[in-house]
Amino acid sequence: MKSLKRVLATVGVAVGATAITLTATLPASAATLGNRGPVNYEWINGTLTGKGALSNAPVVPLKLTGAVNTKGFINLGGTSSIAKIPTLKGTLTVQHGNPNPPPALNYRTCRVTYTITTWYKVIGGKSTGAFWGATGKGTAVVVFSSVAPRYAHGPKRGQCNFSQNAKPLPYGAYVSFHAQGPLYVKRH
Repeated sequence: MKSLKRVLATVGVAVGATAITLTATLPASAATLGNRGPVNYEWINGTLTGKGALSNAPVVPLKLTGAVNTKGFINLGGTSSIAKIPTLKGTLTVQHGNPNPPPALNYRTCRVTYTITTWYKVIGGKSTGAFWGATGKGTAVVVFSSVAPRYAHGPKRGQCNFSQNAKPLPYGAYVSFHAQGPLYVKRH
């Protein structure tokens, strides 16, 4: 298992590299006809827990609802500013920011949490299937969280071990991915 520092460093880069969760809000009935085609709101949600959330490239299963209703996944590994979300109805490709926020450390529970908020823009020309030619933009939020072990011996016994060599515990680890934003899709 990886050290806490390596997991957290990878998480910071991975989240910034592929964060696509959208936090803008429109009513669920927001469906109008613009000059680019029908617009609707798209919600993208997923969660991964346990050991898989601690990997260098967590793959989060997703449910997409709104303009396109389908299931897919996102691989949160890598450092590219382009992310692809393969789904049962095609691949949604987006460009996004790469923020690298500091972690929130809870010294009582030993929880380490990264909350990444960034912008995204749909790249319809690189998308496929139902997403081909689509446009849209918004914001994104991805949360990575894990529990650091406690020192078992020595003067720091019982305190949280946030050191570089600490290995996070799989039982409290999770990644949450929540997205929503306007999506203009071409009807084929």
